[in-house]
Amino acid sequence: MKVVIVGGVAGGATTAARLRRLDEKAQIIMIDKGNHISFANCGLPYYVGDVIKDKKDLLLQTPKSFYDRFNIDVRVREEVIKIDKEKKKILIKKLETKEEYEETYDKLVLSTRSRTN
Repeated sequence: MKVVIVGGVAGGATTAARLRRLDEKAQIIMIDKGNHISFANCGLPYYVGDVIKDKKDLLLQTPKSFYDRFNIDVRVREEVIKIDKEKKKILIKKLETKEEYEETYDKLVLSTRSRTN
């Protein structure tokens, strides 16, 4: 089973960790266009309020630590730009190089961030 999760942080990272607990053999890939896959959302008011001085204190996991702990392939600074549901594949763009590549999947989880305008 190959599962691709689009999005990290609370939804994507939690989903990835839970999937790993349910299936130790599944291939799990998490893709996020941001720099970080997991941070303490609930700590943001403390950072804004200057109680937490260093934003690094909000970071919970890095791609390497997430791989080491859960055996999950984490790809940051990459964006899914197209989904082909019929062929079960996605098109991904590496934001640093603008290079594009395809990735196949058995299951696809969309856990993208939202933002206000």
